[in-house]
Amino acid sequence: MADTIKINLNTEQRAEIEKLIKKEVYQNLYSEIKKICNYLKDKKFIKTAELINAKEKVYKICLLDNTSALKKFTEISQNAFEEDSKGKCATLTKETQKYINTGYNEVYRKFSTHAAAYKILKVMGVNVCPYCNRQYTFTVHKEKKIRPEFDHFFPKSDYPFLAVSIYNLVPSCGLCNKGKSKSSPEKFLYPYEESFEDKNIRFELCNVIENLLKQEEIVVKLGPVEKHGDLIKQYNDSFKIEALYEQHSDYILELLYKNYIFNDEAIESIYRSYEEFFNSKSELEQLILGKYEPVNFNQRPLSKLTRDILQQLVRK
Repeated sequence: MADTIKINLNTEQRAEIEKLIKKEVYQNLYSEIKKICNYLKDKKFIKTAELINAKEKVYKICLLDNTSALKKFTEISQNAFEEDSKGKCATLTKETQKYINTGYNEVYRKFSTHAAAYKILKVMGVNVCPYCNRQYTFTVHKEKKIRPEFDHFFPKSDYPFLAVSIYNLVPSCGLCNKGKSKSSPEKFLYPYEESFEDKNIRFELCNVIENLLKQEEIVVKLGPVEKHGDLIKQYNDSFKIEALYEQHSDYILELLYKNYIFNDEAIESIYRSYEEFFNSKSELEQLILGKYEPVNFNQRPLSKLTRDILQQLVRK
């Protein structure tokens, strides 16, 4: 989410992604990028052209894997373009920027349809949208293909050179991709680094007892507002988080009743009866209540909400 959940990639996953993107750049993408480079040279945008005048350089851009590195490159590319624009007419500068954007849109379009994009998504294993934790984002690469949408964390309309930078691409559901759109990246948490969990932002049910008695509508809020009010507001504005989560009233009410029925005593009794099927009581709680650890939030929709509400009930 803000990201609600974090995309956790281990060393092996990152190594496999590196191999896949290197092959994709060297064999498929660079021929298109070279056209952009040649155009820039022809128009005397030399410093900008130097950023992408070799496969190895493009490959390194594709592997920028943290916000600091991504932001630093955006500054380098913008400074290069501004330097190249000095002494040139506004029309040429505008036409050149348009050519870069159009060219990289085509590079991204091709990449997004290639097998490499599907393979990288499979390696990542992000099965739930990290922005909302509501929608499945499965990747299927068979006769019929389907994959999540790619949100460009740094929008490609403003930062075209990052159009196919893997860690600028966030696997997301259509609603969240559209909701975030061209918003400034500074307004959001970067899903490869941070999550609501890291910021201690929690879902809270405002009327637990009333809901158990079925006397009030479900009211879900994010907090603490005092500490993270601006960030919470941004996620509600872009993704309508609280409004959408209140639509899951049937799930939340079911969770309240499950927690009431399957109390600690009931869980202990079931665990003792079927101990051979579970490594721990936490596995049983996951089966019955859907209580996932934060590291596995990207495997099941509503897992962040579920854990937060269950923890809230313990506190009460």
